[in-house]
Amino acid sequence: MSTPGKLTIQADGKVSGPASIGYNNPFPCVNGAWGSKAMQGVVMHTMVGNLPGTITVFNEASYQASTHFGIDQQGHIHQFGPIGKGWIAWAQVAGNATWYSIEHADNANTENPLTEAQIIASAQLVEALSAYAAFPLQVTDSVDGRGYGTHVMGGAAWGGHTCPGPGPRAGQRHAIIDLAKRIRHPGQQPPEPWQAKALAKAAAIETDLAGLVTLLKAHQ
Repeated sequence: MSTPGKLTIQADGKVSGPASIGYNNPFPCVNGAWGSKAMQGVVMHTMVGNLPGTITVFNEASYQASTHFGIDQQGHIHQFGPIGKGWIAWAQVAGNATWYSIEHADNANTENPLTEAQIIASAQLVEALSAYAAFPLQVTDSVDGRGYGTHVMGGAAWGGHTCPGPGPRAGQRHAIIDLAKRIRHPGQQPPEPWQAKALAKAAAIETDLAGLVTLLKAHQ
């Protein structure tokens, strides 16, 4: 898989760049609020359906639900509301004000894995949102964490959903984060797991040695 280009957040809150992107009409959609806080990360959702139906229901005021983005199986991104303007999507109840949300089409079957095009589009969005809101490119399974989470991690406070499962989608966040890191640093390959562990161990040894040297100097 080649490395896709970066998306950016424009002054009007719309995402733009080298991807297929459409914007809701009206923008933002009728379901939502204002007054978001510092954003902790992005929440992965699954549609239990497809993008056209999701657009229809999220534009119905009585439905009382929305998301920041929806991605179909071909990687087309639909943006429902602005980024950086205080708009809150109604996607994960208690997590709405501090988490962005991305819905992924699944043809009404959560067992369907994300397509390669969905992984690419999701990675582009996660990288852009991470850069904008300054949260790390990492997977998290805690509402107290920061990074790329899931709807299910919020439990009852987030609506008591199993979304984006059961199925393989939650696990595909790792591939999305890996690709997002490549988007941010083109040409730089992330270290293999064993390399990352070795680097962390070497850093710890270096810290211990520095502390020992300081201690010895203090007793000279």
